[in-house]
Amino acid sequence: MDMKKAIKKRIEIQLKQMNKQSLQEFKVNFCQNTKCQVRQDHFMPLQQIIQCQYYHNNSDKRRNSNNYKPIYICDQNNEGNDFCNNIIEYLYHPRIYGTLPCKFEKSQNCNVQHCPFKHDENQIKQAFQYKIFTKLNQILESKSKENDLLFNSKKYIQRIEINQFEDLKHEFKQFKEIRMDLIMNYICAFLNSQGGILYIGITDKGIVQGIKMTRKQKDDFQIEFDNNLRHFDPIVLPEQVELMFVPIYKDELIMIQDLFVIEIKINVVDKKQLYFTNQNEAYIKRNATINQLKPKEIKDLVLLKLMS
Repeated sequence: MDMKKAIKKRIEIQLKQMNKQSLQEFKVNFCQNTKCQVRQDHFMPLQQIIQCQYYHNNSDKRRNSNNYKPIYICDQNNEGNDFCNNIIEYLYHPRIYGTLPCKFEKSQNCNVQHCPFKHDENQIKQAFQYKIFTKLNQILESKSKENDLLFNSKKYIQRIEINQFEDLKHEFKQFKEIRMDLIMNYICAFLNSQGGILYIGITDKGIVQGIKMTRKQKDDFQIEFDNNLRHFDPIVLPEQVELMFVPIYKDELIMIQDLFVIEIKINVVDKKQLYFTNQNEAYIKRNATINQLKPKEIKDLVLLKLMS
């Protein structure tokens, strides 16, 4: 049997096993086989755990309802059961199953039984001959919020070094406790220079650590942030400073709850203007640091801005 026929046969077997009914029942019932290798060894890789269609503990148990959202969030109590309880529930959710590229091997070489990943377009079309597939297409085309959150929106991976360095237009800060006064000093420095981005939650070496913030803490931060900017001289316009809470993921799929990198983008609207903080101090950006301006430096900078 040549390679093409072997691949076709394997896909046909897989499709036969994972039709609508078998997908709905996959990992829903407890494994009764005492000789099952997965049952005997819970610390097996995913590609071996899914060889058995029954669950063995809470880490691979699926609910027989798909009312929960196809989002898997790390460190989440999930008391309302609104999200996936484990990676199995996520990968075999009808909206996700068969849509992600195969993670085990190259698609043409994957021989994992019950593989939840995409191998070719024919597999997906045949595997989803029911309404959920049409709905999935509509969701993907309209960029649904759930899929945007997981795949399309900006995100950081924890403990990974970002592809950016500190310079005149980029600054990294990692706080144990939020220092709003220091944040305002950096915003002032960017406004008096060429603009740029302040990253809060990234170390000086460019490693993503993040800032832990609940929804209330984010709201409080936003209020204090806006209040401080209103007391700048001159007043900072809304389009000059953009605030974003970028989520941090444990890996490409698992989002860590309430952990963010705070990005503050500063745009220079009027290059001739000199800005002072709410403490009546002026700062300027110099490469990877900022400096408070002395009276003579302020005078010289004002003249330079007026002449430019």
